[in-house]
Amino acid sequence: MRVLHLPHNVASQVSVTVRALRDIGVDARGVVLNNPDICSDSGIINYIRSGRRRHPVRGLFQTARWWCAVLRNILWADVVHWHCTSSTMYAELDLRAVKSLGRPRLVEFWGSDIRIPEIASRDNPYIAQMYREHPELCNGCGAASLKSQEKFHRYGFACTVAGDELRNYLQQEYFPTPYRVRQRVLLEDYVARFPSPANRRPILVHCPSSKAKKGTEAVLKAVENLRGRHDFEFRLVHGVPRNQALAMMAECDLYLDQFTIGAHGLAALEAMAFGKPVLCYIKPSLVGTYPTDMPIMNANQDNLAQVLEPLLRDGTLRHDIGRRSRAYVEKYHDAHKLARELVGIYEELIEKQVRGRR
Repeated sequence: MRVLHLPHNVASQVSVTVRALRDIGVDARGVVLNNPDICSDSGIINYIRSGRRRHPVRGLFQTARWWCAVLRNILWADVVHWHCTSSTMYAELDLRAVKSLGRPRLVEFWGSDIRIPEIASRDNPYIAQMYREHPELCNGCGAASLKSQEKFHRYGFACTVAGDELRNYLQQEYFPTPYRVRQRVLLEDYVARFPSPANRRPILVHCPSSKAKKGTEAVLKAVENLRGRHDFEFRLVHGVPRNQALAMMAECDLYLDQFTIGAHGLAALEAMAFGKPVLCYIKPSLVGTYPTDMPIMNANQDNLAQVLEPLLRDGTLRHDIGRRSRAYVEKYHDAHKLARELVGIYEELIEKQVRGRR
């Protein structure tokens, strides 16, 4: 089976999934456009496309190179696994090619590409506040989500999402029976370094890709609230390459994930794979959708300092939660286990395509 992953390496998931599929014997390729520094480039082919206004000749050449690579790899593939909602070609020629060539196809939505502010705000005051204070994060994205879903439905894609937070935004008429595959972590990339119970000055790390979406302002307020009562080191990691961010994560005793969206992200799982206790806001409507043994400490923007305090005092508690965190990722987010789930989906899509031709 030949599986092609296109075109955006969201949270390194193309890189991770391609490597995991190869490890279990699948011929997989990841072909991505403008891979950012905060994402892994392992196992993928990254094409750079510059802005054509500033660099017209170079941009034209890079665009042509990208188009050729996409079309050549679609011709090679037995299955196309698309990540995120954007087409990368004029008049959606890439999506048209996938459909016209009859390739079994799956789109995986990851977050802001599918999130609908009106729905997200109904039971989450923190994301509602974010959209009020940062309207640029909201403008048109509800309509864009609906348009994107209609587009991928029109081109005959099946759909998968990682969890119920994103599933809430899927439109029944377009994707009545979506697949669900959890976020993937390649465990061999993360050597567990459990917090030392003897450490009396714990290191706290917060790595926001977007400060508004991660609730960074609330994190900073909680840190200042606690400084006079506890001895700790706080590191805000922002705008640095992935390897540097992971190195800081590996050194910490507590990881502060995100406190606006209402669900955990990939960074939380990476910290847990390192054996770190993680604090994150899981909104009440989603708490019951996670496994009962999830060790993430649930904290919101209003009680973050209160939830942090016992963890700052108790090194043994940090160590124990760190061990449970690593075990949780091994149990539920092992990329090799989840790659086998994906293979089952690919085989099902291939079989449907074959039956449709009979």
